[in-house]
Amino acid sequence: MNLATYLERNAARKPDKIALIFKDQRYTFRDYNEQANRVAHGLRKLGIRLGDRVAIMLPNCPEFLFTHYGLLKLGAITVGVNVLLKSEETRYILDNSQSSAILVHHTLLPVVQAVWDRLPDLRHVIVLGGQGTDGTISYEDLVKEPAPDMVAVDAAPDERIMIFYTSGTTGVPKGAVHTHESIGNFMDAISQRFGVTEQDVMCSTLPLFLLSILILGPVAAMHNGIPCYLMERYNAVDFVRSLKEWRISLILATVPTMFYEITRLPDEIAKDVDFSSLRYASCGGSPMPPDMRREFEAKYNFRIVHAYGGTESPATVSTDPPDRERKFDSVGTVLPHIKVKIVDDSDNEVPTGTVGEICTGPQTEGPYAGMYKTLKEYWRMPEATAEALKGGFFHWGDLGYLDEDGFLYIVDRKKDMIIRGGNNVYPKELELVLYEDPRVLECAVVGVPHDRLGEV
Repeated sequence: MNLATYLERNAARKPDKIALIFKDQRYTFRDYNEQANRVAHGLRKLGIRLGDRVAIMLPNCPEFLFTHYGLLKLGAITVGVNVLLKSEETRYILDNSQSSAILVHHTLLPVVQAVWDRLPDLRHVIVLGGQGTDGTISYEDLVKEPAPDMVAVDAAPDERIMIFYTSGTTGVPKGAVHTHESIGNFMDAISQRFGVTEQDVMCSTLPLFLLSILILGPVAAMHNGIPCYLMERYNAVDFVRSLKEWRISLILATVPTMFYEITRLPDEIAKDVDFSSLRYASCGGSPMPPDMRREFEAKYNFRIVHAYGGTESPATVSTDPPDRERKFDSVGTVLPHIKVKIVDDSDNEVPTGTVGEICTGPQTEGPYAGMYKTLKEYWRMPEATAEALKGGFFHWGDLGYLDEDGFLYIVDRKKDMIIRGGNNVYPKELELVLYEDPRVLECAVVGVPHDRLGEV
């Protein structure tokens, strides 16, 4: 069940179909597969084998994807590294993941060089673009030899393929490990939710070093054998122009800022914005202020799909249902292969409509029974893994509730809840009130200690 077989199958069945668009570059599925083969061949010559971890520290570019699929072919594991990290933060991820090699953009090479001597497992530093230094390998040299016979290794469904690190809001970053099965099953579910067809064109606008962006963009496109338009970085002007030029129909990972910037385009550009090809644009990452959502939808006559999920899911848990009326304050209904339960502090399930911690696990009956696979583990963190997956359900640390129609609502982060005089106060509810004031662009409510009330 190696996910690289989707690339190989597409290259065999529709070799000349456009698979990837990036700036002025076009890659067919044949091209894509040939590039992944070259990467796999080059890495194998360096000694990269089944189960080895290889980090990718690149801005959005085709080489990120060629390397990811090359690693899949070898049975090695992709480790995503945020390009905004400083040297010590990068060192933590490379050390924790025990990465054998890293592919790094030449502008980021100093970040790695500053800590290389404290990374005993890091044997190879591969540099994309520019000039490397002694001891590094250029990406161009790595892929200079063709390798037409590279075929994806056989892989068990639960074999590890990705480690992507959480932001560390509850301590040090944790490496969420995913498998062929957890990603593949999610691809099936999300493709069904949005009715993806071979006529669709995907767009990916956000950084690929975020797991949800990688799999909801290029990986989802590959899974369905459709083109993916990859942006180096999001720019509202470029986005609306490419939307029209390429007749983009799906964007499954966006954030509210993107829509805000579109509503602020100059009139001479805004008048030509054409959303007629776009079937779905799914927005998550942070709550979208209600006024912003209403303004965008009224101005462009296009409905934004609200979504909820995270790295561990591996991406989406719920979305506005495409075939039912949405509920504006909710994050939609749960994907069909996922069971959500809401629990109290003792891990007991609470009644419908009651606020508790959101937990996700597999359905136990019906056509989707056992299909949902959350993260396999937090890499080298058995205690954190056991705590997060207690009872066979992943505990999100988010407070929310389900209504009688199965819609999910997010109330707040569990750790952010303010307890004032014994009463629960949810910062998000106060923030939504503040957002109703048109003078407020961004806001945050936090609790502070109080002698009498505990917190205010």
